[in-house]
Amino acid sequence: MKGCTAKLCRILVTGMKRINIVGVFPGMPINPEAEKCIMESQVIFSGRRNLELIPQTPAQIFNIGSMKQFTGDLANTLADNKTVTVVASGDPLFFGIGKYITEHYDSGDIYIVPEVSSLQVALSRLGMDASHMVAISLHGREIKGLAQKIRNKRKIAIFTDGNNTPSRIAEYMTSFGLVDYSSYVLERLGYKDESISKYKIKELIGKEFNDLNIMILIKDGNGKISLLDDGVLLRKNNNITKKEIREISISELDLNNGDTMWDVGSGSGSVAIYASLINPDGNIFAIEKDKALCNFIDENMRKFSTDINIINGEAPEALDGIPDPEAVFIGGSSGNIKNIVKYCYVRLKDGGRMVANITTMENFYAMMNYIKENNLQFDVKQVNISRLKPVSVYTRFEPLDQIYIVKVVKK
Repeated sequence: MKGCTAKLCRILVTGMKRINIVGVFPGMPINPEAEKCIMESQVIFSGRRNLELIPQTPAQIFNIGSMKQFTGDLANTLADNKTVTVVASGDPLFFGIGKYITEHYDSGDIYIVPEVSSLQVALSRLGMDASHMVAISLHGREIKGLAQKIRNKRKIAIFTDGNNTPSRIAEYMTSFGLVDYSSYVLERLGYKDESISKYKIKELIGKEFNDLNIMILIKDGNGKISLLDDGVLLRKNNNITKKEIREISISELDLNNGDTMWDVGSGSGSVAIYASLINPDGNIFAIEKDKALCNFIDENMRKFSTDINIINGEAPEALDGIPDPEAVFIGGSSGNIKNIVKYCYVRLKDGGRMVANITTMENFYAMMNYIKENNLQFDVKQVNISRLKPVSVYTRFEPLDQIYIVKVVKK
């Protein structure tokens, strides 16, 4: 085969292997290659529903229940040198069981025969183009963080489960102001009793559907939620990381989508919320000791349709028990900057970035002393920002507070 390596060519052309993963879909004839794998395997792993879609076989059959049980049974079966076929729904590598197998076993031992996915079938039923579609699976996953994943997206497919039902998803979206969507719920696709219904988001709340369903969301109109302007954020005593400083600080954090980030001394939550917008798959924590400010953070995140973790407590003690971060922002320290920096640096993952906004010389010297005592890699920017402001019939530049932006990279 032109343009492929010898190993890849071997994988593509030799067919059945020790581990075969085949997709099936109700109402679709089974792929001849998939049928061959099923009939010639010694052991079949399948969910009960998919067993109804495959031919009778003399193979030993394991029902796929919990993932823990499946992984153990699969490992034991392969240790006995038996040939295995895993029967999956649709495309095994699209939010399917194939992902686990390909990550844990050698590709040379795996043969995959995909079928159409439920998303492909859903879009064909609706006559809808798949371009720019965002697909999200809540099957067996937490709904936390969904808001920023779908914010401003035009077309979204959501794989549901018995816990994250269309009704629960609609209730969640409503709490974050994400109501300007038309929603299609497609139930039991491929079966004789399949159904398709259309709702506004709020109309879904309280409605019940078959557990076998997929949601397609289409944003109504062209409305786009604006980014964080200082004037629309709730805060206390004008205590907020100003927009220009926020932009520079976020840039210094060098966030990658999926990063865990701490915003220590979060105040209004502006940095944490902004970080969640550019890092929608990340795990963002806003840590703030003032309960009233935590309430502001909650209101602000809902206003901007983001769903971050809010911790009401004082750093560094409040940081115990949360995941180690790739990025830390320190916006407030209540005079405890050295202990906070020390704790955060220890917890920071290798290659992680820590950025602090400092306004007083005492905190600046305390942080710099710790950095130099421990020979840390660092960078400092002194930032002076002025904004044009009318004064009577004139205009002038009015300066914001001078800020030291201190960045530490853990090597």
